Amino acid sequence: MAPRCAVVAVIALVIAAPAAVLGSQPPECKRFDEIYASGKELCENMWNDAFTYEEDEAKAYTMWFYDAENPNDATSESLGLLTGDHEVCHLDYFHKDTPGPEPDGFSECHPWKDNACCSHDTVMSATTLKEAYGQEFHWDRCGPLSPECERFF
Repeated sequence: MAPRCAVVAVIALVIAAPAAVLGSQPPECKRFDEIYASGKELCENMWNDAFTYEEDEAKAYTMWFYDAENPNDATSESLGLLTGDHEVCHLDYFHKDTPGPEPDGFSECHPWKDNACCSHDTVMSATTLKEAYGQEFHWDRCGPLSPECERFF
C-alpha cells in the first residue's frame, strides 16, 4: 500500500474562483487541517461524496494494490455489493463511461489496468494529471510536496 499523505499537507483551496478566472489574486493556499476538521471529513468531501469513511478495514476498500486480483472485489462480495455488473464507470472528470483494458505501461491507475475507468491518455503521467484541471488546481501550487504526497495525488 502506498504511503498516505499527511493531513497537514499543503493544498490549494479555491475560495475565490471568479477572481482566479479573471486573473486577479490567486486562490489562497491552506493546509488540509485548515480546510477539513478530520480525515473523515477530507475523505467524504474532497471528491464530492465519491468516498465514504469506514473505520472497519474489513468493510473498506484499498486505493492501491499490486496483487494479481483486486482485493476490493472480495470486500464488495462480503458486503453484498458485488452484482456482477461492472459495465459502468461511476466517476466524473476524465474517466471513461465504461471500463476496459489499458496498455502495459499504464502506471497511474495500475491496479485497475485490466478493467480501468481511467484512460492511459488522461493519466499518462503525474504531470498530465496535474495540468488537466488548470494551474489554480496544481497540487504543488503552494510549495513542493514530498514524493509520498505527490504520489497520493
